[in-house]
Amino acid sequence: MKFRYSSDFKTLDTKGRMIKRPILILELKAKDGTIIEAPALVDSGADKTHINFEYAAVLGVKLGSECNSTGIGEGKVPGYLGTLSFKIKNTDIEMDVPATYIRSSNVQVLLGREVFFDNFKIIFEQSNDTFELIKKK
Repeated sequence: MKFRYSSDFKTLDTKGRMIKRPILILELKAKDGTIIEAPALVDSGADKTHINFEYAAVLGVKLGSECNSTGIGEGKVPGYLGTLSFKIKNTDIEMDVPATYIRSSNVQVLLGREVFFDNFKIIFEQSNDTFELIKKK
């Protein structure tokens, strides 16, 4: 399944062009049953999935033990272990992945390698502004 890179229209590269990223739109089920759409960066540089802490209350996620993450902010960023359940918009792909809920103004959702990448062959074609998810058998 191919997807287009997308841009937030705010971030520019060194040549003044909009930066495009491999973003999936996730459908998250809130504790009241409504569906929330959240953009998620498919991040091959992230070991784990990270999600902004503010989603935990809305989704009704039971948070586990406290932990620290590195590489997504200055020094160690505190967070809490949990699970992220989602459906990728306009697909039949539904997943539950372990996630760290962090307090960061820079992170909404980062889909990291643990579990998510284990389930797909992922092909990034930045020159074509596309990326592809191929389900592993």
